[in-house]
Amino acid sequence: MKIKCPHCGFEGDSSEFMYLYEATLYLVDSMVEREERVRPVLVICPKCKQGFFLENPYERFYRASGLSSSSGNK
Repeated sequence: MKIKCPHCGFEGDSSEFMYLYEATLYLVDSMVEREERVRPVLVICPKCKQGFFLENPYERFYRASGLSSSSGNK
């Protein structure tokens, strides 16, 4: 799969990019609780080192409310 960086225009195979996944652990009474939020993977460009999402992380909220992310309701 080819990925193109929206910042510098670098295009390469998906194996050339780095991926960052943020996770938060909640400790409740010495037990780790599951996080409620869904966090998208951040793709890091090997050329400019800038991060970007492959898809809009707010898209599922727009779908749930019946709005479109392209309608300018951001």
